[in-house]
Amino acid sequence: MGIFTNEKKGCPICGNATPRLFPTKVEGLPLCKECAAKINMESSMLKNLTINELWDHLDYRKANSETFGAFTDNETHGMGNYVLHMDTDKRLFYIADGSPSNPALFKFEELVSFNLMEDGRTVIQCNADSYSESASSIESYKLPPLKPFVKPSAMVTKPIAAATDKKEGRTSMAAAASSSAAAKPEEKPKAPDKPIDSLKLNVTLNNPYWKSKVYNVSLPSLESENEVREWVNDYKNTFAAAVDTCEAMAGIMGIKTGKQMMNAIKEKAEAILAVQEAEAAAKEAEAAAQAAETAAKIAKAADDNAAIEMLRKWKELLDMGAITQEEFDAKKKELIG
Repeated sequence: MGIFTNEKKGCPICGNATPRLFPTKVEGLPLCKECAAKINMESSMLKNLTINELWDHLDYRKANSETFGAFTDNETHGMGNYVLHMDTDKRLFYIADGSPSNPALFKFEELVSFNLMEDGRTVIQCNADSYSESASSIESYKLPPLKPFVKPSAMVTKPIAAATDKKEGRTSMAAAASSSAAAKPEEKPKAPDKPIDSLKLNVTLNNPYWKSKVYNVSLPSLESENEVREWVNDYKNTFAAAVDTCEAMAGIMGIKTGKQMMNAIKEKAEAILAVQEAEAAAKEAEAAAQAAETAAKIAKAADDNAAIEMLRKWKELLDMGAITQEEFDAKKKELIG
């Protein structure tokens, strides 16, 4: 029997030994670590779960694993430490930090609503009817003036000189203490406050085991005031990625964002312009063909007139007896066939 496991209290699912300290319990019965690790649901649901419901959940998770094995990651959108993964053909998605072996998959139709919050303020809100977006507070943030870099002074390493009292011939402790105080290094300056403290995505779902999920986006660290400008640029990139993720999630719900509507209008305008250009090119080609046909007719008419005039002259020569009938017939055949 292990020190940290209890074989007398077997897992109600598999019968294996259960942890002695802080085990996951269902109906007051402890679960082994392996079975507990398979659970993926809201903690509030776990509190009231029965053993039979746990069996159903584990079957659900097994099916989820099989579905995940066939999941085609054909569209992704990064957002700080999180990534939105989508299988648009099977209409499935999940959001994960890292590469989980069996993440909770959600159907497109299970996404009810979501919002993106920055320091407790809603900057993006999406539900079944609408999508609204406002600018980040970082856009109005005033950057502090740049300070010249000052190299920290090196630690004073002067040896403590023995101050000898001439009368008593003893070391002055006061002088030694003064030299010791001078040897202390300078304190590291306190890190400044971040311009933005938090960015999180709240998702509402219609799933048997998840009604809501919260994703706290990790933000860059900030050690000194001279790093603020770089921090602001990094945060703007993170926020832009979060907006892109939200637009993709709105697409999952079938909601058109303002940007997507503008892109759709632009694409439609470009398609109309392409059709108009194709029609204009076709008309130009038709006009060119008609012009060529007309020119050919004019040229043929000119050739016909020339042939008639030549034949008339040859007829005069025949009448004058200058040429024979055979010569005239040969020329006539040459000119008019």
